[in-house]
Amino acid sequence: MPHSINPFFLLMNKATGFSIVFCLLFIFSDAQDLLRGPYLQMGTSTSMNVRWRTDATAISRVRYGTALGGLTNMVEDLTLKTEHELKITGLSPNTKYWYSIEGATGVLQGDGENYFQTLPPVGEKQLYRIGVFGDCGSNNANQLNVRNSITGYLGANYMNAWILLGDNAYPNGTDLQYSTGFFNYYKDKFLKQNPLYPAPGNHDYDSPTGARTAHNNPYYSIFTMPVAGEAGGYPSGSEAYYSFDIGNIHFISLDSDGLHGPVGNEKKMYELPNEQASWLIQDLEANTNKDWVIAFWHHPPFTKGSHDSDDPVKDNDLIQIRTNFIKILEDYGVDLILCGHSHVYERTKLLKGYYGTSSDFEELVHALNTSSGKYDATTNSCPYYKEEATGNTGTLYVVTGSAGQRANAGSITSFPHQAMYYSNKDEPGALMLEVEGNRLDAKWITGGGVMKDRFTMMKNVNQKTTYNIEVGTPVTLQASYIGSYLWTGEETTSAITVTPTVEGTETYIVKDDRDCVADTFLVVASRTLPLTWKSIKAWYDKAEASNKLQWETMYEVNVELFEIERSAKNEDDFIYIASVKAVGTNEEHSYTFTDNQISANINKYYYRIKQRDKDGKYTYSPVVSADRRVNTSFDIQVIPNPGKPGQIRIKVSADRQVRAELTIVNAAGKIVMSKKILLTETAQSFLPGVQSGVYFVRIQTEKQLITKRFIVE
Repeated sequence: MPHSINPFFLLMNKATGFSIVFCLLFIFSDAQDLLRGPYLQMGTSTSMNVRWRTDATAISRVRYGTALGGLTNMVEDLTLKTEHELKITGLSPNTKYWYSIEGATGVLQGDGENYFQTLPPVGEKQLYRIGVFGDCGSNNANQLNVRNSITGYLGANYMNAWILLGDNAYPNGTDLQYSTGFFNYYKDKFLKQNPLYPAPGNHDYDSPTGARTAHNNPYYSIFTMPVAGEAGGYPSGSEAYYSFDIGNIHFISLDSDGLHGPVGNEKKMYELPNEQASWLIQDLEANTNKDWVIAFWHHPPFTKGSHDSDDPVKDNDLIQIRTNFIKILEDYGVDLILCGHSHVYERTKLLKGYYGTSSDFEELVHALNTSSGKYDATTNSCPYYKEEATGNTGTLYVVTGSAGQRANAGSITSFPHQAMYYSNKDEPGALMLEVEGNRLDAKWITGGGVMKDRFTMMKNVNQKTTYNIEVGTPVTLQASYIGSYLWTGEETTSAITVTPTVEGTETYIVKDDRDCVADTFLVVASRTLPLTWKSIKAWYDKAEASNKLQWETMYEVNVELFEIERSAKNEDDFIYIASVKAVGTNEEHSYTFTDNQISANINKYYYRIKQRDKDGKYTYSPVVSADRRVNTSFDIQVIPNPGKPGQIRIKVSADRQVRAELTIVNAAGKIVMSKKILLTETAQSFLPGVQSGVYFVRIQTEKQLITKRFIVE
């Protein structure tokens, strides 16, 4: 300290001695030591919360900048306190920032290791790394070894977030145990660099003040959760459960141990209906546009580790969760469920409709495929595929509760659980998720630094796409997956551009080097620009007891006739029923046809239109259907229109979900992109990076085809 007081002066002036001593104490109270942190919370693309604790009251200040030697920005709070938290806002997305934390006497910490990286904008598809630690706060060598193994695996790569699955400090989750068994282990790794998202476990509720209804245990004072939707997701209003977004991934953190609800009617997560489950459904419905949805909490629905999900005496909570709760998540297509509590590592294959005991499990019934999912070129190791647009969904379950605690292997008599593809009761470890676009990789890494298990999931791959183009027009063919690429012509890039010079159909195939994933492209080239179907739909008109067919076209300058065909089975039994003469110009045109020759004994008819050109060539429209039992008509909206590429969204203008094939075409008729999509009332991004101009988005379902014009500014 630079301050000094002459003791002789204190002895000579008794009248003012008290004031001088008081000032002396005030001067020395400015000195403080860092007891905890810094640690990062609620990271977004434009903000970050920084927390720390000091031993004496002081002001709070964070300096930050995009260069280590240039911390030119500052946020501060002049209130004297020991628990410090400041929110930095106005940051640039996907940017690395260095920072320092300060009190009244200067820098408490701030060097080359104090940095974080903001997230890209929500929805952006990049490579994201998320660490998953369960039951980590054991204050022992297992915890240290796992920490070092994950650090070694990451190397120079940044971990975008860090998830805790509960039991973060043993044995009772007290504040002191958090200091010794959690903050002391991770203060130099992870805490100061990677934003943290926790879930509570039963040991986090075991402190003397940790009532499961009051939520006044240290866990809730230590961590800051995005309860108001600050990091994406539907606002929960509760620190016990919340959601957040990382790029194109939606995460949901739940509380499987606490009680929630009005006083006198508090309930656990599986006691339906309850506040937590009601919020969960709202959140899931509001986030159907996310590429990936991952839920995590403490108590696993399936395990045979240090806990047994079939034991009604010791582990009834686990039984109730799997029988009463997880179906909610499966029904909404949640991709991955992560839990701890059982001090082992276990993981299933992609499952659907399985809520029973270990002995109830039947792989051919409950697993959507039999692959190991490892995607490592070993036998039967192809990825787990999910096809949202066709309903081929499913959920994969992981128990990773050994980031610090480890089961007593000799005491587990019923191990392993029959639904688990891989189980490890002998080694501690943690999980690393790596998500890029429509590919998710999970890697379980032991305390010895060995990757003992891994699996890969892919969505909407193995696609078949048709391009109808004019001879001499280039078209870019883009693989639907992320991996290795081998094209028909031996190119090895993710996309190729082809330019047909003669009329006809060419087939192009791209596949990976493991014979797991393959896309097929049919490029149909003609001399004249083909007709564009703007929309086509069919429906049953109850008032007229007839089926109606309506279609709109563009670019029909070479078209002579529309020949309408009908089928009762949508197979090879289409028959001609009528013709409508084409206008034959490049403007947009609308046509309507009424089919009165339908049987009262057949509920559903299928229709297609043969577009016949003046030169005798013909093509078919998509097949649509009319069903007298249901009204299937819908419309779509593109908003805003005009708009910028990152702003433009698409939604259904009806209270429903629509699974469809989405195709984007530019003003010249060139197909820019085609993919399967699930449309809802919630507007979602759909546009790839494109230049400004006029485009058309085409939505094709079994019932209807709709095309909308939009402008990219």
